[in-house]
Amino acid sequence: MYRECSNCRKKALQMQPFEEGGQTWWHHWQHKAEEREKKSKDGGTEKFTVHLTTKEKVYGTLQVLIEDFSELLKAKIGRHIYNIKHQYATLTKLKKNLTEEEVLLHVDFAENYLCKYATEIQAVHFGDSHKQVSLHTVVAYTKAAQSSYCTLSSSFRHDPSAIWTHLKPVLHDLQEKNPSVRVLHMVSDGPTTQYRCKKNFFFLSTEPFKMGFKKVTWNFLEAGHGKGPADGVGAAVKRTADALVAKGMDIHNGAMLFEELSKVKSSVTLFNVTDEEISEVERSLIDDLQTVKGTMKIHQIHTSVSGQIMWRVLSCFCRNPDPCTCFSPQCVTFAPVSEPSMGALHQHPPTFQETKAIQPIPDINEELIGKWCVVLYDNDPYPGIIQDIDTESCALVKTMHSGGANRFFWPMKDDVIWYTHENVVGLVPEPKPVTTRHMKLMDSVWQELCSHFK
Repeated sequence: MYRECSNCRKKALQMQPFEEGGQTWWHHWQHKAEEREKKSKDGGTEKFTVHLTTKEKVYGTLQVLIEDFSELLKAKIGRHIYNIKHQYATLTKLKKNLTEEEVLLHVDFAENYLCKYATEIQAVHFGDSHKQVSLHTVVAYTKAAQSSYCTLSSSFRHDPSAIWTHLKPVLHDLQEKNPSVRVLHMVSDGPTTQYRCKKNFFFLSTEPFKMGFKKVTWNFLEAGHGKGPADGVGAAVKRTADALVAKGMDIHNGAMLFEELSKVKSSVTLFNVTDEEISEVERSLIDDLQTVKGTMKIHQIHTSVSGQIMWRVLSCFCRNPDPCTCFSPQCVTFAPVSEPSMGALHQHPPTFQETKAIQPIPDINEELIGKWCVVLYDNDPYPGIIQDIDTESCALVKTMHSGGANRFFWPMKDDVIWYTHENVVGLVPEPKPVTTRHMKLMDSVWQELCSHFK
């Protein structure tokens, strides 16, 4: 599967005979630091460091090129392609073999719709006067039929609380039309701020059971390959709205968009979602939920017990509707609702007071987004804020620049690049200001960094 078994581990690319020492070249993305000068307030100049990502022409031997490519093929490309094919094949087979007790939902957030007036003055057309409306689209499959849904909301929230608020009216409608449905299958892409995160896992283990479902799965398509029929629903809704505007109608907010679209004959069933409804769902969410280790590798969540989930790296329905043991499923149990830690995982994260000054990061996951960390660039430490993560355990970090020993400042142009897991040293408390421009790390943090990297 991932070239890790005894049969495939040692397999290599079959190459035609070549001169191993022969020289060649190839392009490679490289990170590098560059020192620049700028004028200081006293009229002199001061140096600062800029981190750049550039496309470089690399020279080397054919042997080095082939070794690098073979390693990349095994570690990333091969795994990625296998995941793509497996998820498509497995979910296609599931859709073709649905029983009367099963329903499959392909869900996605469409790009927000920009409200419009039939005629606009220049200040409105080019300004920020247009309101936006969130669109959550669903294509539902049962054994007998297929149906499309779109829920609209003036709230811009796309987090798990909003997701399950958007899903509730759709699921209730499906249950009314298909009373025998007891098993729910969800399919989506895997953005870590929306579907593939611990909060959504928690809701998945609780909300469907409140509605009467007995078994639930959530299946994630491989990164970059999550397009599907739900995208077509969003396009159809927007095209219908634009046609109304072209005929002279003003659509200036979400309520009017829902009202006018509801008057148009369409195969897409519409629902309106309010901020109050989202807040109501959010109240059942627990603040101290712990991250599910390995979140970025998960492609299937399965649950048949409220408060408990089983996850694995790939989807499998070989014993559907019963769970199977393929791909080594792992169990995560959320604490009983009656306990003080309601909904928390049984393990608890260490705090800065309980650990060293720098908190190690055992797993790159979405819970790190927005937190301060220290990264290594050319073996020099820099503090920064984590902006995003990807499926390859890399973190996108906006870093500060060095202005001397334990002195850092924000550059005029944001310095944001991807760092591998081994180059993210750990989490740190937010630096403290020492001047209007410069900041410093806690002394204990700086001392620990100096002892390891200086």
